[in-house]
Amino acid sequence: MVNIESQRIQTDSIRFVINGDLSYSSQKNNNEKFSVFGASFTSQLKTKSLKDIFLLLANANYSKVNDDDLSNSLLIHGRYNRKLSKFIRLEAFLQYQTNKLLGIDYRELIGIGPRFKIPNKKDLKLYYGLLYMHENEKTINENNLIYYSNLNRISTYLSGSIKIAKDIGEFTTVTYYQPCINDFNNYRLNNQSSLTFTLTSHVKFINTLTILYDASPPIGISKSNVSFTNGIKISY
Repeated sequence: MVNIESQRIQTDSIRFVINGDLSYSSQKNNNEKFSVFGASFTSQLKTKSLKDIFLLLANANYSKVNDDDLSNSLLIHGRYNRKLSKFIRLEAFLQYQTNKLLGIDYRELIGIGPRFKIPNKKDLKLYYGLLYMHENEKTINENNLIYYSNLNRISTYLSGSIKIAKDIGEFTTVTYYQPCINDFNNYRLNNQSSLTFTLTSHVKFINTLTILYDASPPIGISKSNVSFTNGIKISY
């Protein structure tokens, strides 16, 4: 699961925005070299009427010890958002994903559905989404056995954000629930919460906690995964 809420660029009148993140770390302990690389790109375009929003994002992560790969993942996501009224939007998206740690050789998604803006205060924003999603997936388990699946899912989410006084920063959280339509015991649950501190008008420091639970993962893959990351975000 991927938290698209954290990638949305909330601007009222700026029609074109690009964000980029890049990180690399390397260390050597006990004659073992550990390297981690991460990169992401996000671009958002609004039409002149501000009713149509196009979002494109991509990110990649790679890590290894000496010459052995630990993990590698890739995500490409495109999303269209159409404003129907003050509180209702229509969304459609396409996504391609790979993730070695989760046993995903590839996962292709296509979805469509409404997004609701819950009336809120100036510094507090709440959104609820309910989408139909088709999933085409190839997974590889610990015994190198290959599995293919074509599933229809419901993708529902609730997201919120609150600004910290005097633009010091912002706290955001979003929870996704994605059950299979014909088997509600096959579901995914994800929560991602981030605390962002503003360093300059273009630079922010971000702390993020992500919790993922998959009720039916590939054999040999854990049902639950937890990660904590921090880094710098540059926006122009």
